[in-house]
Amino acid sequence: MAERNVEANELSERAATPGVERRPDTPAGKPAKNSGNALEWAKVFVLPVITLLITVVGGHFLTSWLKEREASENNARLYAQLLIQREQSDAQVRKDMFQVVITRFLIEQKQGDWNNKILQLELLANNFNQTLDLAPLFKDTARQLPQAIGLTKQQVADMQRRLDVTASNLIFKQVNALARRGYSSSAFRSVADVSEATGKAWIEAVVPKHKLVPPIDGATKNSKDTIHFAVEVLNVRVDLREVEVRLRVEFSDGDEEKVDRNFWVGLYDFPMLDNTQLSHGLRTSVVLTEFFVADIPNEAERAANTFFKMHLVVFPSGSASYKERQDYDDILRDMLRQRDEIAATPPSSPSGGLK
Repeated sequence: MAERNVEANELSERAATPGVERRPDTPAGKPAKNSGNALEWAKVFVLPVITLLITVVGGHFLTSWLKEREASENNARLYAQLLIQREQSDAQVRKDMFQVVITRFLIEQKQGDWNNKILQLELLANNFNQTLDLAPLFKDTARQLPQAIGLTKQQVADMQRRLDVTASNLIFKQVNALARRGYSSSAFRSVADVSEATGKAWIEAVVPKHKLVPPIDGATKNSKDTIHFAVEVLNVRVDLREVEVRLRVEFSDGDEEKVDRNFWVGLYDFPMLDNTQLSHGLRTSVVLTEFFVADIPNEAERAANTFFKMHLVVFPSGSASYKERQDYDDILRDMLRQRDEIAATPPSSPSGGLK
């Protein structure tokens, strides 16, 4: 009875004391069960879902990337195969055409069939001008035309004009193509000027060396070294439409050997095949693209009205014809030149244009 009275008194005191919350007794230091249950549920349901999403999304992107890479490699492989097949087909066609044309031109030649012969020479020139030296064929045809049997003077003049136009067009195209990677200059003079300009350069140029020679280091671009070119006309043969020239090439640094040589140039000398090798992987050539002979009896008047156009072109040896063998040093310098050209090319903007 005494114990029950004590408990009743304690309960009455707690109820009478203000601000004291009544709550069930809990063991001291024991955490609530609600937070623990939430973490357990998160581990059971949320983590597997996140793992599944990462696996699915990552697998999708990885699979897409692998497919794109495989498609890109397949396209590149197919493109390379198509290029190889196209080159092989083109080489086979050119080989068959060359055999037929050169056989008919050299072996099955018929007297009096000059029109067909010039047509075959035009086919050879337009398709094999970078691989075959056609100058002997042009010169031999031009030499035989005036003595051709069964041709009138007008027919001979027309066929000669066809030869000249074919050769001039090819030489002009080669000069333009070579000048894009090098340097070119031209002169248009009359035959009467030859005697008056003896000892004077008809074409003269001083070109900075770094514009022709690929730079090896950053200091090369700032170099003041130059290359001096000079072309003199020594003599002219109007009947053969040939010009004797003197070519002089000198490097300002003095380390390279000077070039000083005389040679004859005609309308059928192609720069990619007929050129002079220089140091630093360079080539130079002097060619003619025009030679107009006036039909005037008086020799002095004819010389004053006979004109020819001469070109000087300087280019890297990598642009020469396929039959011209490149030195190992020339190949390395050409690679350096290409690297420098790529580095100097401005980047493309996102729209595809140049900045």
